[in-house]
Order: sequence, then C-alpha cells, then structure tokens
Amino acid sequence: MKMPEAPTIENVHYDINSPIMDREQIDMLLMSDDGDPQTSLARELFHLFVNESSAKLEPLPEVCATGDLLQLRNMVHFVAGSAGNLGLARLAAFYRAIERAIDQGRLTDISDVEAPIRQEFGYAREAFRADFSL
Repeated sequence: MKMPEAPTIENVHYDINSPIMDREQIDMLLMSDDGDPQTSLARELFHLFVNESSAKLEPLPEVCATGDLLQLRNMVHFVAGSAGNLGLARLAAFYRAIERAIDQGRLTDISDVEAPIRQEFGYAREAFRADFSL
C-alpha cells in the first residue's frame, strides 16, 4: 500500500516524511513475555483509541467554525498522546505540531483545518486496520 500524502496546514510544521506507523513502537507495546505479539491486545487498544478519539473529535466542525483555539488544542493534544502510545507516528507528530502552532501563535485561523485533521486521523486508522487485519 502506498503511503498517503501527509496533510498540511499553513504555519504547522512537522516531518511529513514520518511513517504513518512506527512498527518498532507497536511491536514493543504488543510483545508478550514469551515473545509472541498479542493481536487481541492490538485489537482492544485500537478500538479504544478509535472510539475515544472519534468522540473527542466529534465537535471539530463547531470548534473550527467558532475559532475556539483552546478547544482545538485540547482535542488534538488528547488524540496525539493516544496515537503516540499506539505507534501512530505521523498522526501524533501532526497533531503535536498543531498544538505547538497554537501555543506559539502561528495558527490563529482554524476555519479550514477540519479536513486535514480528519484526513490524517483516517489515514492512521486505516493503516493500522490494514496492518493488523482488523
């Protein structure tokens, strides 16, 4: 599968060449004491991530429409942490870059950020699903 192009937002800087998934991180997370990967754990953690992150991103259209920078920052902060723990490297990097851009005052107009935010979440979700046959 060809890696989808990384989304961009003006004044949000991150390594667009980051892999969508960090397999080393994922393998370390899922390795059992006997050295066998725990695919049931992968499934459970993935479903938890998708459900919680989807709920967190649900108000994204209103947040972007009203320009609520603090709410957007809180949303991407939550998802970035979970994504990083799960090994979804590019999603975590992109969302952390959005946080930094807000904190540094480089991202003030968020009226057009919903699509790239959702796009990268979708890419990460589909890559993990495909890799683990979920």
